[in-house]
Amino acid sequence: MNVIFTALTPAHHGWIAENLDPIFCDDTRGILALDKDKGTILAAGLMDQWTKTSCQMHVVIRNPFVIRHGFIHEVFTYVFSYCGRKKAFALIPGNNKESVNFAKRIGFSEIGRLPEAYDEGVDYVVCQLDRENCKYIYDESEKEAA
Repeated sequence: MNVIFTALTPAHHGWIAENLDPIFCDDTRGILALDKDKGTILAAGLMDQWTKTSCQMHVVIRNPFVIRHGFIHEVFTYVFSYCGRKKAFALIPGNNKESVNFAKRIGFSEIGRLPEAYDEGVDYVVCQLDRENCKYIYDESEKEAA
């Protein structure tokens, strides 16, 4: 598989809507992992709700192989290094245990819950990752070597 990374464009919005169900905002930006040979989207990281110090993140991974190709590094390097943010947040439905566990495995911490904010009986889990605790940021020498 030949994985490349590219910026989100309006041409990708249909796939994103089918696989992530976001509410596109004026400030929505994203990084996609593509299979260059097949032209298919393998994963997407969307960011919105940008402030001077943070943003909200949404991730969908359809082929976990992209993680070995540096997808998580690309997304966090973009947020923390290129865009200079100090924090990233994720709101995850509490009944989506797989996503909550994945967020924790890549460094997010649960900082609270919004009771029944997603649905009747389903909380939103509020997760935060601080730049200084993120182990998925390329430094310039790593990027140049890759």
